[in-house]
Amino acid sequence: MIKNKEQDPMWQAAWAWVRRQHEPGGFSAEASREFVQWLAADASHLQTYEEAARLWLLVGLVPPSSDLR
Repeated sequence: MIKNKEQDPMWQAAWAWVRRQHEPGGFSAEASREFVQWLAADASHLQTYEEAARLWLLVGLVPPSSDLR
């Protein structure tokens, strides 16, 4: 089991999908197909993706450090 997410290829892939999903314009039709294929390739991909998506949401709720003063 990999403890460091930076060294975990599945986490890195999930994080990349989350970032791509939130880029301006979102997923293209081809990217959507690739994403569905990635999710279907391994049952743990969905769980890892959902964890990455929650982290994305939580980070978005944290105010910038300049707002904390």
